[in-house]
Amino acid sequence: MSQHPTLTEMGITSFEAINKYTLRQEGDFDILKIYYKREKGSFLPRSKKFRFGRATRTVMVDSGRQQWQEVSEISPFLLRALTELNKLAQEDKKVTDSKETIEQDLVHLERIMTEKLAEIRAKLEQL
Repeated sequence: MSQHPTLTEMGITSFEAINKYTLRQEGDFDILKIYYKREKGSFLPRSKKFRFGRATRTVMVDSGRQQWQEVSEISPFLLRALTELNKLAQEDKKVTDSKETIEQDLVHLERIMTEKLAEIRAKLEQL
């Protein structure tokens, strides 16, 4: 069973290649565009576009005057897809944060080693 059933249902299989996504509204549709990390010269598409219809319903805005207004709502399926995309983005951020932490540790260790080697060389020169 996939960790991302909604995205899988949309035909997305390369979760690790997702770079970012955008969401915009055009009339009665929400347009989700997913961008992928691709190697130079790759024949695979750099992005995929999905259209989701917006549900419209009529709600009462003023019960005293009996005024009603039509409102459009985002698709529940799209909401699930966005939740999964956000989860992927958080997982990617954790990996990035971990890599940055390791790089900082490495720089710190190199500085300490350089200072310690200089100290030992200075002691050696004094002998």
